[in-house]
Amino acid sequence: MTKLALLLGEGALARAAYQAAQKHFGADGVIGMALSPVHWPELPKFDLDDLPRAISETKEFGPTHICVAGRVELSPARRHRMADAMGLTEADATSDIGVEQVFGRVAKAVGAQPIGVHQFAQDLLAGEGHLYGPVRETVPTHIAQLLNVTRRFGETDIGQAVVFAGQQPVAGEDIGGTDGLMDRVADLRRTSDLPKDLWLVKAKKPQQSGVGDLPTIGSNSIERAAKAGISVILVEAGQTLLLDQDALGALCDQHRVTILGGV
Repeated sequence: MTKLALLLGEGALARAAYQAAQKHFGADGVIGMALSPVHWPELPKFDLDDLPRAISETKEFGPTHICVAGRVELSPARRHRMADAMGLTEADATSDIGVEQVFGRVAKAVGAQPIGVHQFAQDLLAGEGHLYGPVRETVPTHIAQLLNVTRRFGETDIGQAVVFAGQQPVAGEDIGGTDGLMDRVADLRRTSDLPKDLWLVKAKKPQQSGVGDLPTIGSNSIERAAKAGISVILVEAGQTLLLDQDALGALCDQHRVTILGGV
């Protein structure tokens, strides 16, 4: 019997993943464990600050697969502790790819196969073309170029998102994530003469395996984009999770934000 250990952080992705996993594997096939106990008080805790104990407790459930979903606070100090516990160097700990390596070692120690949310929730994956919001004319070569630049940015392991004015990068994602990026763009708009038609582009880092932090867009993303004066969100089709899909259409229409899927 397939049994999934689902390590849950906070936010809409964690909630959507838990629901999708229970639907896909059945309620008895999912072991929910809290990376953020304040948001999941009813679940057993998976303590990132004591990985040997967390691994031992998870093994008792006998999972065949393991997955991480949702936001979790990963300060430099916590990253270093996690890497040290799993036999990785301090240099490995400082990057997002390093965190993915930690997860791989945790999965191996548990004896479970690591998988991504998209592997049991394929209906969350973005398609290609116009997805939500006002229909607008687009140029395929422009879309391809913006995605290519964003992937090149992702190769640095800094972030998955870049805001563009035309073809000019305005700002890139950093440790503050995509929400922090859009908040910075909103601040820039108040102090700089930015064009009205800004694009937010999100793409999976080329070196990511997909079992961890896939790009994600939800209702909160639309609200923040509108405040930042972003009129188009371009995501990588088949590599981006779209949350709150029942609400996205109305929100995009309300705020005049278009979501496109490109390759």
